[in-house]
Amino acid sequence: MSICTKTQTALAITTLMLLNATTSTAQAAVIQPCVTAAAQAGPNAITVAPIYGGGQIYCQSAYGWSDTWFADSQPATYDQRKDVLSGDNAPDLRYRLANGQIVGSGNQYNFISPWLDGGTLNAQFIGSNWQVVNDISVNLNVGTSKITLGGLDAGITTTVLASGSGITETFVFTNNTNSAIEELLFSDYYNFHANGSLGGDIGCPTTTYDPITGTVTTVGQSGGGCSPIVKNGSMHGSQLPDVWTIGTSGNVLADIAAGNYNNLLGPVVGDGAIDMVWNLGALGIGQSKTFTIFKDFERLPEPGTLAMLGLALLALGLMRRRSLK
Repeated sequence: MSICTKTQTALAITTLMLLNATTSTAQAAVIQPCVTAAAQAGPNAITVAPIYGGGQIYCQSAYGWSDTWFADSQPATYDQRKDVLSGDNAPDLRYRLANGQIVGSGNQYNFISPWLDGGTLNAQFIGSNWQVVNDISVNLNVGTSKITLGGLDAGITTTVLASGSGITETFVFTNNTNSAIEELLFSDYYNFHANGSLGGDIGCPTTTYDPITGTVTTVGQSGGGCSPIVKNGSMHGSQLPDVWTIGTSGNVLADIAAGNYNNLLGPVVGDGAIDMVWNLGALGIGQSKTFTIFKDFERLPEPGTLAMLGLALLALGLMRRRSLK
């Protein structure tokens, strides 16, 4: 066999191995730069794949869960300093059938994902009754997957905006059970780190909630040893939430587990998080309902832009002094 043929064969084998690693939940592996224990934990491992677009990377699983988001660059390997979402973005769902039976995800938070790290970068397996129908698949700046819970199917489409300012995550719920669903409760836990995910940086930002727009915003802090990755990050849904709880990430997770919602506005200084709950109403047999979560951030001005602004202000000042003379 020639060297050329051997090389081609090796490349073909390597390609097949990579495809198997990225498309099979049973063979889930780390897909750089989306490093997480959830993708390395043997039989319970899940695939977490990067979706690229507009100078940003959003790491997504089939369950709609993410704990890594690079908003300012596209590193080849994981960089904790630049990660603005080590605190998780975790959707959760439960529904009530016509006979009164409540169907949930099977863990204390009702999170769809079987994994949660709570901002520690050490994901813990919490279990989930959701089953993967189609694992996460990425085409350019769009990731898609399909999961199911007792006959309620959820198709998830995550689009990383080419404009480079955020993402959209659209859920299409279809009732393929043998009963009408009388109440569909969907929520999202959001823990954004505008200053990055290093230990000291997590304590820098301030998180607030606006009940008029239904938007939570985390603003980065400059000075005092704090250096933001982005100016701010925000999240809202395609309708106003019915209830929410805001606080430090640990308190919010405890509230979710206890079913407590404080409906406060903040501000929360440090590792702030929120869980919003949307009542999507009834869903007849065979019917579908769509809901979209919007996650945005505002980039910091480029150093060159700040320099140009400074020169422009200086020029305006000089012109003003001359006109006064």
